[in-house]
Amino acid sequence: MQLNEFMQSYADEIKGHFSEYDDKRSVIIVPLKDERQQTVIAEISDNKEVVNISSKVCDEDENLDIVELLRENHNHKFCKFAIANGFLKVESTFKTKNIDEDLLKKVIVDIANLADIWEFKITGKDVF
Repeated sequence: MQLNEFMQSYADEIKGHFSEYDDKRSVIIVPLKDERQQTVIAEISDNKEVVNISSKVCDEDENLDIVELLRENHNHKFCKFAIANGFLKVESTFKTKNIDEDLLKKVIVDIANLADIWEFKITGKDVF
């Protein structure tokens, strides 16, 4: 899978902004409703077998209702809440052999929307 090439193409398709960190990681700024946007990061493993898509929601230091987040996890097929590197994130991980471009597009949009909804709910801001 050529993840960065896909991400750049998809960013162009949705009129988002694309940035490449390196050959295994890139970012799309996904435009959302009400002139909001959300940063979505895609990373592919060294062996190119696993893709992780994620978006930050807020700092882990925010007043988080973990039980509510766990309940919300149950409502989503492709993404879940996780705490990593000091942030609450929405993320999804797939084996590359189990994902195609249409599914990857859906996952990116779902992650961006869910992260944005909860970012606003928790912080009242459009930070990430």
